[in-house]
Amino acid sequence: MAESKVSRKIQIMQTLAEMLEEKTPVKITTAELARRTNITEAAIYRHFPSKRKIYEEMVIFFESNIFPRIETMKQNQSSDEIPGLIVTLILTFLETNKGFAKIINKQALSAAEAKIDDKISLILEKLNVEIKQSFQAYERDTKKKLAINSASCSDLLMTCMEGQIQSFLRSNFKNSPVTSWQEHWELIKKTIFV
Repeated sequence: MAESKVSRKIQIMQTLAEMLEEKTPVKITTAELARRTNITEAAIYRHFPSKRKIYEEMVIFFESNIFPRIETMKQNQSSDEIPGLIVTLILTFLETNKGFAKIINKQALSAAEAKIDDKISLILEKLNVEIKQSFQAYERDTKKKLAINSASCSDLLMTCMEGQIQSFLRSNFKNSPVTSWQEHWELIKKTIFV
């Protein structure tokens, strides 16, 4: 029974993510989710008392998939590669789970989801800190200085990442956010790591 409950929750979240991927904006309602999942509206409400709760669970899913991987990276990769790998990880996740891109850039959220907006802002700030700390680790490990301070370096990467996400959304998920990012990262590395 518990496995069925979990799989239904995942099915509902996957369906919502798929709806967010559609070219034409779809009004996301419980009735539409029920129709697409073949789960009754009552059953959806048992799993998620509101649409906001579905978004909250999706943000938690994103966070629980990203930050453990960053920790693994920090243990297994060189400090000069980690900042770019963090951005690559995020962009790859969003390219694979396209609907999440609209959540992470807050396009899918309404005023009723203000708490989720705050949570996403915290996650983005946490990513910024991870990137900044990896630049600081580079300076500490190599005894070399960056071309600009670590905070500015991390701000630059966050801006690039958010721009890649926006470009991905603007292209209706056609332009890979990862492909051009790799080229950007190579150029940034030459500029930052002097």
